[in-house]
Amino acid sequence: MKRQIIIGAVAVAALAGGAWSVQAGPAPDIDEVALHEGCGERSRMEPGQRLARMAKKLKLTATQKEKAGAILKAEKERIAPLREKLAENRLKLKEAAQAATFDEAVVRAIATDQAQLEIELTVSRTRLRSQINALLTPEQRELADKLEPRRKGGKGRHPRLRGEG
Repeated sequence: MKRQIIIGAVAVAALAGGAWSVQAGPAPDIDEVALHEGCGERSRMEPGQRLARMAKKLKLTATQKEKAGAILKAEKERIAPLREKLAENRLKLKEAAQAATFDEAVVRAIATDQAQLEIELTVSRTRLRSQINALLTPEQRELADKLEPRRKGGKGRHPRLRGEG
């Protein structure tokens, strides 16, 4: 009986660890502010390509492109250590899930650290979007709002993929 309970506990821990690692996947890239048309397209684009695409879609001036590039670069440098720490924590969580014994205190400490890092990244993304938005003319802001993927039920989907556009 004890053996079955232990095997069951290990199986649950392994499944929970796998689910956690999927949920705690890589943080979104800071260059998400760039506009995109397809759901998978964002991950295939280099940061310079994202800026170029945003510049083309919104018809940015040379000055706007230069300022936006500087903002993107500065924010990316600012969050690099946060992203590295997130990756380290994901590995620690994976190790904790695969450990012979479950240490809830360790997992809670890592999860708390992850939550704080996610807060910092959310603030960073919001700051970035605000700074980029401040560079745009009212017409460009309106166009950006129309081109941005719409969210329905918490899931990011582009309107044209839902048959709305």
